[in-house]
Amino acid sequence: MEVRLRVSCFVAAATMFASCGTGGGTSAGGPSGSATVQQVTGTLTIGVPTTPSSAARGPAFVAAATKHAALFIDSAATASGTSTCSTSGTTGTGTACSITWSAKISVPAMHTFAVEIDSGATGSPANTVLGEGAGSYAVVAGTGNTLGTLTLNGAVADVTFTITSCTTTACSGIAQLAAAGGNLISYTGAVTVPNVSNNPSNGTVFDNGNVTFVSSNAVAGTGGVITGTAQTSGANVYSTYATNTLTASGVNTTGLYTYVATCNATATGSFGITSTLVGSRSLDVTAAELAALSPVVSYPTGITVLTTAPSFSCTNGGIGDATAGIPAQ
Repeated sequence: MEVRLRVSCFVAAATMFASCGTGGGTSAGGPSGSATVQQVTGTLTIGVPTTPSSAARGPAFVAAATKHAALFIDSAATASGTSTCSTSGTTGTGTACSITWSAKISVPAMHTFAVEIDSGATGSPANTVLGEGAGSYAVVAGTGNTLGTLTLNGAVADVTFTITSCTTTACSGIAQLAAAGGNLISYTGAVTVPNVSNNPSNGTVFDNGNVTFVSSNAVAGTGGVITGTAQTSGANVYSTYATNTLTASGVNTTGLYTYVATCNATATGSFGITSTLVGSRSLDVTAAELAALSPVVSYPTGITVLTTAPSFSCTNGGIGDATAGIPAQ
């Protein structure tokens, strides 16, 4: 599993649409018949996509990172099932992590299943959410409720900056967005446009909103700006740029987002990059539900820069990389 969210016990494969939102293959109208409340059991699968071989892109999202998963039904205060996601088939081979659940609920009926995956007690950082997701499923009486794959949205917690090249007028670089512990968040499913809906979740957006990148000093005489262009693939729009703000608005196939740093005309001074989460988390799994787990699981509260964020020097409007040792040409 890796971070690649895909989520990976996170992010999942695109096959989710075959089962989420329609109750694992039943009609959207849900099961028929008079509902009664009774104890029922079943399993829910979290998709685990394959892991890229490039070490630069980090470990696969969930295999190494995910040590625990919890499932909640209809916003219940306590989990109806958990898993360590450590059984065969959860190491980024394209299979999945299954969670066995049991609950006293009305059947036959549609119910909302929400799942969080986290780093577990031995993770670094420990007991920290890596991704969340939710979907509606048709549940029937008995023990045979085998629900289809649920795709999760990754929770951004870390960013790593690199500078790829500099000229006399600009420096180009890459920002890598990852879940807690540096597990890169990416997506390889078939959904064509980032979907901000959280039910069903589909892995194309970050669980905790968009990420913006701006200059730490945009003053005309002393600083510069962070610029970029819309990053797209077909109909997918993964990043946008407007008014000196580059925004990562969707999960792309690599987890890498490009930027350009440029000094203001005639500026002499320096500036860096500030990254900020914009928006709010999905709350597919609420803070109260996370607190009810043992051990308690926490949700990332912001973005941590894993390596020193780059800074750029300006001399009469010309730029130099002040941190990564790539000279202007």
